[in-house]
Amino acid sequence: MISGIPVVKFWDLDAIKSVEGSDDIILPTLLRTIKIQHGGKTYPVNTYKSISKVSTIAVLENLSQIAIGLTNGVVILIRGDLSKDKTTKQKIIYEGEEPITGLGFREQTKSTILFIVTTGNVMSYNTTAVKPSVTILDEQGCGLGCAVMNDQQEMIVGRDEAIYLYDPTGRGPCFAYDTPKLSLSWFKSNYLVIVSPPVTTSTHLSSGARASLTFNPKRASTNELTKIAIFDTANKFVAYVGTFLGGIRGVFCEWNSVWVVGVDGKLYHLDEKDTPTKLEILFKMNLYVLAINLAHMQKYDDTSIAEIFKKYGDHLYNKGDYDGAMEQYIRTIGELEPSYVIRKFLDAQRIYNLTNYLQELHSKGLANADHTTLLLNCYTKLKDVSRLDQFIKTDTDLNFDLETAINVCRQAGYYEHAVYLAEKFHEHDMYLDIVIEDTKQYDTALSYIRKLGPHEADMNLQKYSKTLLTHLPEKTTQLLIELCTGTLPTSTPSTASPSGVKSPTASIKNSKAFSNLPFASGETASIFSDNSGPNLQGNMSSNLSRFAQNKNANSRLAYSSPSPRKFMPAFVDRPDCLTIFLESVFEKLWGVPSPSSRIDTPMSSGNSKSNGSETKSSGTGEKSWTPQEQEERKSIWNTLLELYLMDDTEPDKHTSAREIQRKKRAFRQKALALLHDDSVQYDTNQALVLCQLKEFDEGIVYLYEKTEMYTDILRHWMDKGQTDRVIEGVRQFGPKDPSLYPMVLTYFSSSPEVLSKSTSELLSVLRHIDDKDLLPPIQVVQALSRSNVASIGLIKDYIGKKIEHEHQELNQNDELIESYRDETERRRQEIEELQTSARIFQVQKCSACEGTLDLPAVHFLCRHSYHQRCLGDNERECHQCAIQHRMITEIRRTQEANADRHDLFFDQLDHEEDGFEVIADYFSKNTMAFAKLID
Repeated sequence: MISGIPVVKFWDLDAIKSVEGSDDIILPTLLRTIKIQHGGKTYPVNTYKSISKVSTIAVLENLSQIAIGLTNGVVILIRGDLSKDKTTKQKIIYEGEEPITGLGFREQTKSTILFIVTTGNVMSYNTTAVKPSVTILDEQGCGLGCAVMNDQQEMIVGRDEAIYLYDPTGRGPCFAYDTPKLSLSWFKSNYLVIVSPPVTTSTHLSSGARASLTFNPKRASTNELTKIAIFDTANKFVAYVGTFLGGIRGVFCEWNSVWVVGVDGKLYHLDEKDTPTKLEILFKMNLYVLAINLAHMQKYDDTSIAEIFKKYGDHLYNKGDYDGAMEQYIRTIGELEPSYVIRKFLDAQRIYNLTNYLQELHSKGLANADHTTLLLNCYTKLKDVSRLDQFIKTDTDLNFDLETAINVCRQAGYYEHAVYLAEKFHEHDMYLDIVIEDTKQYDTALSYIRKLGPHEADMNLQKYSKTLLTHLPEKTTQLLIELCTGTLPTSTPSTASPSGVKSPTASIKNSKAFSNLPFASGETASIFSDNSGPNLQGNMSSNLSRFAQNKNANSRLAYSSPSPRKFMPAFVDRPDCLTIFLESVFEKLWGVPSPSSRIDTPMSSGNSKSNGSETKSSGTGEKSWTPQEQEERKSIWNTLLELYLMDDTEPDKHTSAREIQRKKRAFRQKALALLHDDSVQYDTNQALVLCQLKEFDEGIVYLYEKTEMYTDILRHWMDKGQTDRVIEGVRQFGPKDPSLYPMVLTYFSSSPEVLSKSTSELLSVLRHIDDKDLLPPIQVVQALSRSNVASIGLIKDYIGKKIEHEHQELNQNDELIESYRDETERRRQEIEELQTSARIFQVQKCSACEGTLDLPAVHFLCRHSYHQRCLGDNERECHQCAIQHRMITEIRRTQEANADRHDLFFDQLDHEEDGFEVIADYFSKNTMAFAKLID
């Protein structure tokens, strides 16, 4: 202060120089001095009379503004570049009656606020406003030194009862700290150093406390004791409390430490402990909340902070505060092993807390299958359906193991929740397993399968078709027909909705979906039952005929239909539905009505023949099937044949025997029509065995006829004792196979009854045998003599006719022998004449040119003569007889060559019916004589 006028001096601490005359003393460089123009106002007269002193000062960080508060209540604002010697502007911005006890600048984006604190008010002043004014924030001030700015640019005001924070809008939060305050200082980012007024030791300390202090009897101020407290404003606790004997001059914070200057000239240094030490101290004091806040402020990693939460939770758990402990354990999710917490809360009394923990574990996606199982078990034990609904139905994301959740809900009987999860996340197999096995909602299961599309429907029907056929045979059969014929829709709405999905149940809408099917309005029907079989079969036939009119079976399918063979085992208890299934598949896949759909009424054998010809004629116009299609058709054909021939199905008690026989005849006719279907390359032997096992006579006879086994046909009817059928078979197949006639001779004479029915046919057979010369008479007699039924009178005409025929044949042979002898004799005489007598040639014409024969001429012993010119050179044979002579020579040469070919002889002997004739022929050709000469 110069002449009672306050001045402000600026020093550069970096520019240090020595004092002249003493090198040990150094001083900073004085940059400038500014006199304070305070307007002549004085502090209270009883104290300083006419002198005004500076009570507080505040400097903007960029040294562009400085505010000076005086004891007379005046605040002066100096603007300008204060770091350089330039002209500055001073302005009195506030004048009051109370001394100024604190000032502080707050720099904002577009303004600068100056806080003004007096003993009676807290105010703010916008130094950058066009028309600035003073705004009162609070009508209570503070003493000198009890106002300080913090790092958040808030004005901290200390009063005896508390510590208050102010911003430009007014008073903010406060900290209750009820103690007298002498001064406040700010340290680092969150510490407030509070100095309390000194107290005398005699009145404020106990005898024990006074004895522990070291007193200096020479100093007058040893009876004063000053307390310093360091308050952590971020964590709201007192971090340090210390007492200093003898009083202190001041406290300043610099170089990351707090420095305390004592009245006795001593300097005390307070250092902040490191964070681990702080945490240990807080742990010992069970101040875990403070420890957590401290760890956050020090930017500890999540693992370290989780360890503090764990210790806090353990502390609360040991105290019995299980709810509070669980809150802390929940905060360790992701860092602490869940099993540590789960083991602590497995007790039934703490299951509610465990449920909260497991639910949080799932919400963060850190749960495994075991955690899901445990959580759902907790829900079920608590019977907390609302929380179970929230856990399963509210979350849009899958935060748990789906399969485990479904299985636990099923085991606990919460089928609705299990069905919801399975449908929502497209677990088709689980959905159907629950609906079919647990809730028995078969209609719902069928509707769901229909919406899945062909591929999924194929897999699920392979698993569940047997059960569904047991309870819903008609609807299941229709669904299988659509699947295997390629008519099942391939694109359907999704079977799951993201939210608000209820458990699938049978509804009116689902029932109406089946209204257009053939079996929707009827009861469960069977072709072997008395009340619904004909109706069901009739409906099926009419539907198949309608389908055949509207659909081309050769059209391309929307997908590759599965093989019907894989579903056949599912119909083991419903052969009636299997029949309908196979008939429909056969017709829809290959575009021709199955044999069963062409037969609605019992038919005679004549009608079956006509149907067979129709099948064959329709088959001639069909395309050639691939090997796989042929195999499919063959498999369906064999199964249908077996189904048609089934006769061991137990009828209903209301079915009459007449109705049963009628149905059996109808099925036998269908089986016969199936055998007539030439479009299927079925195994005849397999079909024959099946017909024999089921004693299907018409089928057996047809297959025998198809394979031209006519002998077996007659033998079949003979075994059955049906003489009329034997007679009919002989008449029908005898012309094709003459060997049948000898076979029936023994049968016709086997018994008087048979003979009485077949006498006329027996005589007809004998005539046919005689006309065709099928058997010698001795064999006919032997065949009829095997029984004592046929009499000699029965075959008297046949034997007489045979004897007469033999007599005529003998006479013819005798005449032929006599002619051969006469010719042989003539040949011998001619040979004798040629050898013993001369021959006279009187021929007048040439045998070659028919001209008059003249010399030179050539005569042959065969009585042919030629001009020499008509013969070639060296010609020694008659032209007309040479061909015949060569033929005879060639025959003789062949006989000589074959004389040693015994295999030819025996082979001809085996294949000819009359072996004696073969031997006689060999003798007639003199082959035996040549063989003897060769041997």
